[in-house]
Amino acid sequence: MLGISFAAVVSLGLIQLPTQVCAKAVFAHYMLGYITEDHAHKDIDDAMAMGLDGFAINIGDPTGSYVNESLGYLFGYGNYVGFKLFVSMDLAASSGDPNIYNSLFKGLLGWNNYYRAGVNNYPVVSTFDSGGRTNTDFTSWLSVWGNQIFFIPDFDDTQGYYDAATGWWDYWGDVVDGLFSWESTWPLPGATNDGDISRDQIVINGAKAHNKSYMMGLSLQQYKDSYGGNWYRKGELNLPRRMANILTMNPQPDFVEIITWNDGPESHYIGNIWPEANGDQQAAIYASTAGADHTAIQPLLKSWITAYKNGGTSSSLRPPGSAPVGALWHKTIFQDVTCPGAGNGVQYFEKPGAFETGTDSLNWAVVVPSGASGWEAVLVSAGNTIQTIALSTGFNYGSTSSGVAEGTQRLLVRDGSGTTVAGTDRGRCMSHTCHDDIYNMNIQILQLKPTGQYNGGDCWQVSGTPVIDWSTDTVTGISQGP
Repeated sequence: MLGISFAAVVSLGLIQLPTQVCAKAVFAHYMLGYITEDHAHKDIDDAMAMGLDGFAINIGDPTGSYVNESLGYLFGYGNYVGFKLFVSMDLAASSGDPNIYNSLFKGLLGWNNYYRAGVNNYPVVSTFDSGGRTNTDFTSWLSVWGNQIFFIPDFDDTQGYYDAATGWWDYWGDVVDGLFSWESTWPLPGATNDGDISRDQIVINGAKAHNKSYMMGLSLQQYKDSYGGNWYRKGELNLPRRMANILTMNPQPDFVEIITWNDGPESHYIGNIWPEANGDQQAAIYASTAGADHTAIQPLLKSWITAYKNGGTSSSLRPPGSAPVGALWHKTIFQDVTCPGAGNGVQYFEKPGAFETGTDSLNWAVVVPSGASGWEAVLVSAGNTIQTIALSTGFNYGSTSSGVAEGTQRLLVRDGSGTTVAGTDRGRCMSHTCHDDIYNMNIQILQLKPTGQYNGGDCWQVSGTPVIDWSTDTVTGISQGP
């Protein structure tokens, strides 16, 4: 069906266009690569289970050999189960010309599960970056589609965007139906204000003043040590603070886009990392399902999505049952670690940019059920209780570096009688030794589970002896996973 145009599909009566404009919706940014059909189905099943409305499909090269096949799996299964998708043109990774996507859109816009929005219920198209193009470049492209696109791009690389400048709106206002901000999702490189929404607040106020929609980013952290990059953007409390802050905004964003579902190389994935999609084995050192699974954050996000869509507050979040949901997360190295490859002129083995903003902290978030009087969160490091925090019904989160020691890290939740009702699974050990031969800032995420269901064993560590391959700038010889 990828080769059938939107108009042809409608004329043949193969679909019926939706008639209602969608209310608040939450998506995950999905990096398109080669993916097997089974893995495409698994991604969609998992996303639906946590309450996502759809994927924003990031496409850099629309002519890639894998594109049609992978999109066919995603759209075909999504159409069958009622899961939405829309395209995010990665104009930074392509030539920047939106017209190179036209052939692709001719095949995609006819799918009944292509996401639509706005008063006219037009197909949604987003971007990463402006591609350095002009306003007339985009108005010309939109005219190809009869101006029947709901265009909500990420244009935060353009001058005046984060000031909501009058000149910006004079220049771009007629191009966009809404705005999506990417860079404001994390602190600026070197900054420590994780979870801040001040830049989003300026942009959303400008958007609403011009009767435009706003899509806001939500993410864990950003750490990259592959594909030519080596940087860190602080993320210890970035996710829970933004979750809480979004619920206090007035106006609130119309859409939220979780960044990302599957971008392993940038370490902010919340979904599955499939080996067939990875084009740089350097990323597998620090981002893999076996070594650093992030899916444990999904139950927490599910509770938040429900509250966001229903106009709730932090105190109105609830777990799906009587047991609390949540997670503990931490990196696996201490800030004082020394890695042997440093100082040899290969960027992958040096400290990432803004490494100094990292902390040796245990970070956590818990959603507590109603009637949870006297409940407590207990942080345990290397067998010692280092902090006890009173919990209240709804959304709770925090972080501590005091007393964190090498070894096993755990979060426990106790009810008012002092009984442990939940705990986190074991994860990889925190260590003063550089086991990966890189300054690995990716996090372990440990899911909170009811007592009797979580793995209370000791932490695990990678096995084998790391070997630096200077010809390919990679590390081999280690085995990730417990």
